[in-house]
This record gives sequence, structure tokens and C-alpha cells, in this order.
Amino acid sequence: MDEPYVQDILLAAFAKYAPLLAVQTAEPISASTRLMHWREYEKIDWDTVHRSTTVFANAYCIRKGLIRKAQMAFNIQLFVAKNPDSILKTGVPDTWIFELDDVDYLDEALMECYEVENGMQANEGVDDPRLREQFILKPSLTGRGAGIYVFDTRERLESLLESEFESDDEEEDEDEESGQAVSQIREWVIQRYINRPLLLPTHGNRKFHLRVYVLAAGDLDVFVYRHMLALFAPRPYAESAGDLDDQRAHLTNTCLQAKHEGFDESDAVRLFWSLDLAQDKLDRIFDQICKILSDTFAAVSNESTSFQAWGNCIELFGFDFLLDEDCNAFMLEANAYPDFKQTGDGLKSVVEGFMAASVATAADSLLLKDADVPDDVRQMMEADRTDLVKVFSRNNVRNW
Repeated sequence: MDEPYVQDILLAAFAKYAPLLAVQTAEPISASTRLMHWREYEKIDWDTVHRSTTVFANAYCIRKGLIRKAQMAFNIQLFVAKNPDSILKTGVPDTWIFELDDVDYLDEALMECYEVENGMQANEGVDDPRLREQFILKPSLTGRGAGIYVFDTRERLESLLESEFESDDEEEDEDEESGQAVSQIREWVIQRYINRPLLLPTHGNRKFHLRVYVLAAGDLDVFVYRHMLALFAPRPYAESAGDLDDQRAHLTNTCLQAKHEGFDESDAVRLFWSLDLAQDKLDRIFDQICKILSDTFAAVSNESTSFQAWGNCIELFGFDFLLDEDCNAFMLEANAYPDFKQTGDGLKSVVEGFMAASVATAADSLLLKDADVPDDVRQMMEADRTDLVKVFSRNNVRNW
């Protein structure tokens, strides 16, 4: 949120409601009037937010059950066990929590996810990469594509893990972007890799994922912003499906692509609703995403030790989805404080619209809920929220 790209958009969204609405992005907090305390998570004055009835925050204090990959996988597994008809049973790739202290104990660790071991063994003698069982290894805590690898053999997995552990003997390897030490992580998730993704000839048959902006407000309403993004890998997928080291074909994170010479923002990020797909397919995909997100928040909000929705907080999330060749949507992960800048300047209006909708929702349901607000301001709030679709609430209201 300290990024000027985001700060300017945020302040412009709040300025529309001045002087009724105030935002404070620095300390100290003045709690004499209702205001939104909007800062990076680590800089939020949680004690004041917890005790005050006039200060509102732009994040939930406890939400690791959603944004930590292993915690979310655990919560979803619990929810599906209790709700076997949930869309999460098919709308999330098979996921295993993988903990390892040393590569010497790999056999023991794989016993906890024997399906992965069986899948790698089944690949012996299968040459077509699209017919092999492939998996993707992700650190539970890092984001922006750090420490992510695709594998389909025991030898490759062991080699990747050895590289991670060997870095411990060298200087601490800190990721410059996130400030997180990848080499120190001992908890991963392994997901079944979707090796038959939807490929569009008009976009060079490149793999892509969908970035879906989601607003959670108070205790607890959840909204999806309709204007989703499609983030494309720079290299064609079909040509590199068997080369698991070719991250520029397999990984679609724009923060990784931007580091390479020749990065073209306009070619990497597109609007979902403008993709070369029939309208009924676009509508079906959006409907799946809404249902998956509804059950995801139902799953995590039931686990109060890892997710607590305080009534005076909102939070903006970025969810990543992948589509297979049959247009089935799979939720991959949730990101707190999403990197809005990856949207780029060309589609900056998407971030502006989402921020305006989020501020309007915070104003209407939290900050100015009981205030005497002029009719024209109420109408402006409604107009700003037009593209938000409610997918979950404590009363399980669905409006899509």
C-alpha cells in the first residue's frame, strides 16, 4: 500500500467522500472521529483497532487460514469432509501439506502424501508430458512465484529440495521483493499440476491464470469484482510442456516476467471478459469462481483460530484461478495485499474501479453506516459498487 501506484488510487477514492470520510495512512491515529486506518499489515496499530469503536482497518488481524497455503488447504479439507457436495471437492487441485526438516527424511515425508509418490512411480515409461502425473511444489508462506517448481519424478523432487536446503549453508537467501527467506521455509504444499490448461490460439497458446479481486468486509460479507484479469506466460505452453525447467512457459506470475528483457505489459495482462471465448463459457467460468469463493470463505470463517473477521475491518484479496481445457475453474491460492501494480498502466481502470467499490462498501456498511448521509452521496456509493457481486455472508446470501 506504500506503492505510489496504489496510494494515488486509494486517496482519490476517499477524496470523493470528503469531508464525510477520512483515511489515515500514517501514525499516530486520531480516533476522535470515524476514520479508516489504511497501512501495510505490519504497521497497523492493532491495539487501537481492537479497542476502538471509531477506527477501522484495511486488513483482518488473523487470516492465516486463508492466505497461508498449508493452512487454507487444511481448512478446505476439513470443510469438504463435512460437506462432501461442496464445489471445493473439484474446484481446488488435489493438495498435500508437505513438511520436511532435511532431504534425508524425504521417504518419511512422502509417506504422508503417498498419492504423490504413487503418481511419480506411475510416470515410468510414459513419454507424453500431458499424460504424465505432474505436481507443483509451493512454499506455504511466500508469494510472487518465489520457490515454485513443477516436478514429475522422485529424482527431480529430491534435486529441487537439495538445492533449497543447500542454500542454508550459504548466505541467507532473501527474496528482494518480499523480504522472505525462501531457504528457511520447511513447510510446503504439493498440488496436482493442471498440465492440460486452457490455451487460446488467439493468445499464442500460452498458459494463463485469472487474477480475481475480492473484498471481505466486516463480519462477514464477501464480494467479487467482476472485472477479472488474465495473466499470460510469455512462452507458448505446448512447446515447453515437457520442459519443467522452462518457468516462462509454466509460471504466469507477471512479477517474474517483468524481470526479463522485452517484457510487454499489454501482452501479459488482458481483461477476462474480452478473452476469445463464447459468452456462455465466460459466464459459466464466472459462476464457478463465485461458488468456489463462497465455499472457501465458508470453510475458513468456521476456523476461528486461523481466521477472525472483525466487524471494523475490511480486506482486499487477490485470488488466483486456473482453467483447464474444458473451462473448469480451479482455485490455486489467495494473496493478501495483492500486487495491484502488476495490472499495469493500460488496465489501471480495473484497480481504480475495485478500489472505489471497496471504499464505497466500507463507507456504506461500516464508516457511515449510521450517519446522516446526503442522498447524492448514497447514490454515488451505489454507483461505485455496481460491479461488486456478493458471494458470501454470514447469512449465506448469494446474489450472482
